[in-house]
Amino acid sequence: MAAAKPGHGLVDKAVIDVGSNSVRLVVFRTRETFFQPVFNEKVLAGLGRGVEQGGVLNPQGVEMALAALHRYKRILKARGVGNVLAVATAAVRQAGDGPAFIEKVRRRTGLDIEVISGSTEARLSALGVIAGTPDARGVVGDLGGSSLELVPVARGRVRKGVSLPLGPLAMRAGEGMDRAVLGARIDAALDGAAKQFSKADGGSFYAVGGAWRSLALVNMALRGHPLRVLHNYTISRDEAFALVHLVQAQRPDSLGNVPGLSSRRAPLLPYAALLLERILQRQFFENVTISAYGLREGLLYDQLDSRARAVHPVLAGVKALAQQNWSSPRFGAQAQRWIEPVRGVLGAPFGGKRSALLAAAACRLADIGARLHPDHRAEIAFDLVLYAPFAGLSHAERAALALCIFHRYAGTQKRPRAGLLDQLLGAEEKRWALGLGMSLRCAAAVSGRTARLLKRTRVRIEDGTLLLEARDDTRELLTARAQKRLQGMAAALGLAVQDAKAGQGVG
Repeated sequence: MAAAKPGHGLVDKAVIDVGSNSVRLVVFRTRETFFQPVFNEKVLAGLGRGVEQGGVLNPQGVEMALAALHRYKRILKARGVGNVLAVATAAVRQAGDGPAFIEKVRRRTGLDIEVISGSTEARLSALGVIAGTPDARGVVGDLGGSSLELVPVARGRVRKGVSLPLGPLAMRAGEGMDRAVLGARIDAALDGAAKQFSKADGGSFYAVGGAWRSLALVNMALRGHPLRVLHNYTISRDEAFALVHLVQAQRPDSLGNVPGLSSRRAPLLPYAALLLERILQRQFFENVTISAYGLREGLLYDQLDSRARAVHPVLAGVKALAQQNWSSPRFGAQAQRWIEPVRGVLGAPFGGKRSALLAAAACRLADIGARLHPDHRAEIAFDLVLYAPFAGLSHAERAALALCIFHRYAGTQKRPRAGLLDQLLGAEEKRWALGLGMSLRCAAAVSGRTARLLKRTRVRIEDGTLLLEARDDTRELLTARAQKRLQGMAAALGLAVQDAKAGQGVG
């Protein structure tokens, strides 16, 4: 029996990434620029261990990789996933027996694995960052087991990048490493790439890879950061220098106590810190931004046509999440048009374009609680949005969007996770979330959460007073419940309110 398809226009695609340290399978549920991992498994085969010195793949790692790939092929068949992208990176392309390994994989598993060049790996990693952060500007640094890819990005475009042999396996980093020697080797490699990046100063350093993410976990623990979402977590330049100095001074066993940090990663953190320090010393970046998107997402993004690429990942993400829960598919788009007359009163705490994007996202999430338990709907919807696999959002924007949806369902009830919200949002952002949430709450009450009925009403502001009007033939929409929601909307927006009424010309 064939595996069920996800539906709602969502398609499952798989990426197999044969890296220098790990062999990983990720199954993504996708639509346009929405890439949600629904299955993720890796085996730490260590294929690249010894390649730099002996020129061949680690024999034990080869057997572990073959066993993992055979298992992955069975999993994909059982899940009914036919769209598979399989690539191998630094270790396999550098090893003399790399071609023989790829042929052995093909014979034993039927998988065709493409060995990609360093420049292709760099380009795909940068495309992955752009897929998750379309306005990325700076340099992408993807740190794998054997290599470091450095790629300048700006305005959604990828410039020519380089692949340097600075991964921890290639550098034989770990406990007892000689930092002076490794520092000199890092400097020599970066010197060779200096001209390429001399015009890329400014912007962010987009850190991709498990070692960088582990550094971010340490920083989160130090700051007491309330939201354990690594994607788009930002560390200021000064904070980054303080972090790398601290990590280099720690023993691996003490680093292993950081919540969420793998004990396997801890011994490599001092090297990751040393490498980041050398990069930041050499070039000015405003901050370090962690990107959970990289090579695998870049492979998926590279397949998209221009229309699909043009969809902002925030909108692609909220649409995909909402479609699995909502009861009226077109309600969100109509709600966006309905609230347009009050956008000026709502304000733009995240800037004009970003606030408009967030408002559009909130409208598309306005029916996300349709299938949730009514007694807990507001809190569940809040957590769903707060921790959803959305790309393209800062932590503050993510919190504001979640708070908006909470108010859409709970009105002015006490906010959840008050400490988290107070750390991430100021008063202006909270007012924005309340005003938009109460507006969506009113729209839902008026229309029965349907686009057709919402279209027959409108709100407008006249002399500081909020008015709700409906066509004469839909007078019955203006109920006492709708009037009560209108009063709540007006209060949140700081407006007076007039009784809802029927009238001609509404549309």
